[in-house]
Parts: sequence; structure tokens; C-alpha cells
Amino acid sequence: MQIDESSATAPSPAPLPWTHRPASSPWVLVDALAASVGTTVTGARVLAAAHEFDPHARGNQPPSGTALPVALLAVAVLGTVLALRRRSPAGVCGPAALAWVVLVAGCRQPAMGLVVGFWAVLVGVLATYTAAAHARWAGRVALGAAGLGWAATLASPGEVRGNVLLAVVGQSAAWAVGAAVRRHRVLTAAAAAHRAALDRAARDGERLRLAREVHDIVAQGLGVVSVQAGFGQYALEHRPEEAGAALAAIRAVSAEALRETRALLAVLREDTGSAPAVLPPVPGLTAADLGRLAARTVAGGVAVDVRVRGSERQLPPGVGLSAYRVVQEALANAVRHSGAAGVLVEVEYRDGEVWLEVTDDGRGSEVAPNPCGGAHGGTGLTGMRERVASYGGWCTAGPLPTGGFRVTAALPSAGADGA
Repeated sequence: MQIDESSATAPSPAPLPWTHRPASSPWVLVDALAASVGTTVTGARVLAAAHEFDPHARGNQPPSGTALPVALLAVAVLGTVLALRRRSPAGVCGPAALAWVVLVAGCRQPAMGLVVGFWAVLVGVLATYTAAAHARWAGRVALGAAGLGWAATLASPGEVRGNVLLAVVGQSAAWAVGAAVRRHRVLTAAAAAHRAALDRAARDGERLRLAREVHDIVAQGLGVVSVQAGFGQYALEHRPEEAGAALAAIRAVSAEALRETRALLAVLREDTGSAPAVLPPVPGLTAADLGRLAARTVAGGVAVDVRVRGSERQLPPGVGLSAYRVVQEALANAVRHSGAAGVLVEVEYRDGEVWLEVTDDGRGSEVAPNPCGGAHGGTGLTGMRERVASYGGWCTAGPLPTGGFRVTAALPSAGADGA
């Protein structure tokens, strides 16, 4: 099974320490040092093998005139391959294979052939691993170059043929390990990008949620305060005895909005460890919560009639809060925009869902019914739609043919709080 390295998104385990791609500069220096040491040691052993041989040993003949230069050249080329394998993982495969072929063809002295052959196998294993771990195409180049070297060895009567089995096993294993490391890196990087995208989405969703909460808390409160402030100014000039009621309404509404704002800030402080020991209860569709909304709206000069049908049940906190905010926003719009004298709030508990309907008798709107925040919907209507949709519900809002405006929403009443 092949892995699409450009689009792999499946989460993977934490990266293994040895699969990290090493920083280039320190490891390039390590390779250069290893190449220098290996070239020096191997070259010294080649010279020793050329001058210290047993003429009575089987097949051990004195080196020919070209055997020593060929062996030393192969040693030097292989050392260069080792030093440059990180800078050009695929580019060094050709010179490595060429050095192996030249060694096989030009070295007929068994002792020298074994020494240089071992050096060639070691360098070939490291170069194959690096190329396979770098990129898929580089791994294929390395495997092809290795195959060329194996074929040349098997087709030649040279004395280094004894190293071919070690080369096949070593380079094949190096290629497999390098390919596995490359795939691990790809999946780890894709998983990290996926986690980063999820984190960004979570942060964006949290910002949107907080924006909705702040809007819903502040909008209705300021709407009522604005209405009462205007009435209070009028009362001071024309009906001073009623100015105190307006100021009392402003105080009550602002205190309620401040309480909800503090509750929101307390939730935000939970992660810092500075939240209060007991958080304020989350508002919902209880009689007390709906009564507070109705009282606040009445203080804004709009009568409210609340009707509940069906057996009231405990809603999941998220669903209850979303339903509460829908009613709150609908009442706030009635106070601020519709010029309504009265609002009817209906809550119906049905099988598996809770149904909300808020209808005012105001001016209505020129726009057609839309799903709470369509092309003509405001920020508050958009917030309604987003809240309800996040729990698998739906919401519509629009004017009535006979005048007035209606907001209708339905949310699942169980099993949806984790949405």
C-alpha cells in the first residue's frame, strides 16, 4: 500500500527521537570527519595489503600495476560520497556505484579487494539510507545505483565478489529503514499540521462563541437602558414623578447584564485557576430565567406574555443556554427595532425537542422570512442561527402578513450538548 505523502492527514504517534531530520551543519561536519577518518584508515590498510601479502596463499597474487591506484581512487571517491551524502542524497549515488564498478573491474588482489569492498559496503549502506529517508524519488535512485553495483559484481570475476551478499542485505535493509523513517516524518508533519488546523478552528470557534455571548448579554441590556434613559429624560422635563421608575429600571437591567458578564468572565478564568469556587448557574428555559427576561423587556416598555406547553424538562446546559439566548435576542430586537407594544413568547416541549416561538406586534420588516441571519439578517439573527445549528436545530425569522415579526426555533432536547 502506497502512502500519499502530499495529503496524508491521519494522526500519528509522537515522532521517535531517531526519526527527526537532523540539523544540517553539525551533521555535515560529522560526516566530513567520519569520511576523513574512514578514508585514511582504509587507505592505510590498502597500502599495507599491497606490500604485505603471502605469495603462498591461495589466489593471493602480487597487485598489478593498476590495482593499487584503482583501489586508492575508489577509497577517495567513497569518502567523498560519505562526506556529501546529506548535501546531495541522490547525487552521490552515481559516483558511489561508479566507484564500486571500477573497483570490481580493476582490483584483482584479494586482500585489497576485501578491504576496499568493506568500505564500499559501509558507505553504500549509509548513502542508501540517507537517500531513502530524504525523498521517495531519491530512494529509488539509490536502489537503482545499488542494483547496478550488484550486477557488476556478479558479472565480474573480481575478488571483491565476496562482499556482494553483505552489500545486498545491508543496502536493502538501509533502504527499507530509510523509507520507513521518511514515511514517519511525513505522517508526523501531516498530523502536526492537522492538529494546528484543529487548534485554529477551535480558537476561531471560541472567539465566535464569546462574541455571541457578549452581544447577547450587552445588546438587550443596552437596548432597555437606552429606552429607559430616553423616557427618563422626557419624564424629568414633563413628568418628574415617573423619572424615578425609569432610573430604577436602568439600575435593575444594568445590574442583571453585569451579573451575566461576570459569569462569562468567571468561565474564562477557569483555566487560570482564579475562577470562583462556585460559578453562577447557566441560564436556560426555567420559569425563573424566562421571568427575568420578561421583566427586563417590560422595563423597556414592551409587555411580555410567556406561555409554556408540555412537561418542562431539564435540558442539557448548552441547549438550554442556546434556547435562552434565542429568546433573549428576539425580545431585545422587539424592544430596539420593532416598536412593538407586546410580545408573545411560546415554549413547547415536544418528543425529543423543544420548540420556541417569539412573536411581536410591531412594524415587522420588509424582508422575506429567512433562516435567522440570511442576506438581510443582522448580527443577532446570525448568532441565533449559529447557536441553534451547532446543536442540530434550526431557526427562521421573518415578518408576518398581518404585521409584526416572528422568530421560530427548534432544538433537540436530549443528547446534543456535546455537539
